[in-house]
Amino acid sequence: MSDQPIDKPSSLKNKYVLNGHDGVRHLIFHHASPSNGEYIVYLDKELDIDWETDNAFDAYINSTATMKADLRKILHSIALLEPVAQNWPDDLKLAAKRLLGEAIVSVLEGDSPVAEKAITHAKEFFRQKSKQVSRFWTLRACLASGATAAVLGVLDIYFRNQVIEFIGRVPFLLSLCFFAGCIGALLFVILKLGKQPNSNSTAERHLHYLEGTARIVGGGIAGVLVGGMVKLGLVLPIFSQAGMETLAMCIAAMFAGASEKLAAGIITKVENQEPLKQED
Repeated sequence: MSDQPIDKPSSLKNKYVLNGHDGVRHLIFHHASPSNGEYIVYLDKELDIDWETDNAFDAYINSTATMKADLRKILHSIALLEPVAQNWPDDLKLAAKRLLGEAIVSVLEGDSPVAEKAITHAKEFFRQKSKQVSRFWTLRACLASGATAAVLGVLDIYFRNQVIEFIGRVPFLLSLCFFAGCIGALLFVILKLGKQPNSNSTAERHLHYLEGTARIVGGGIAGVLVGGMVKLGLVLPIFSQAGMETLAMCIAAMFAGASEKLAAGIITKVENQEPLKQED
């Protein structure tokens, strides 16, 4: 093992730790001893893990080969875990970073087995919370997109005379199908809460937002396709004959948005020129 001191940011190196440090947002541990010096482990204002030592504790670390090796190992584990929580909400980020900070404290206190256990617990915490954060991001995007579609659908109906005059009756009906499909997709997401395949938040937050929005838009597109088939009489022709075409289009579009298989199944039947039964 090299005798070089543990690498730290140059702005912190050889800097004495004093009470009232203005860069500390959350103090994890402060050690001060006349025998080996002083150190501090803390979360800074950006909730990043940081630690500082005075010259006496630097000398203590460099004089203990085992501590240097253990510290490097723990810092490497932390470097792999810490970026996962970068975009997490502050409360979860604080809890996660505190676990990692406790591992550094354990090493500096000379208790490497406890530091290893702290890293193990931190990995499990990150694994569980990563799934929750991923679901939260995706659900938030779905709710925002679905709510937007619902509001636009209400406005579409309220101003239907102007809309029909501007774009025509058939495009107006298809626009209703789009919004109905979006609402159906949102309903599917809500009903499937906790049952979706597990994902994690290692992907960027905007990717989760894009995925959630795409789910809702995909439901809207499926609604337009199925609603168009109703309009053409390929699906539920009995409603067209009964003068309930608009209602049939919107209901079918909502079901298409809420079902992952309905639109695909209908399209496959039409593509294969199979006769559609009433129950389809």
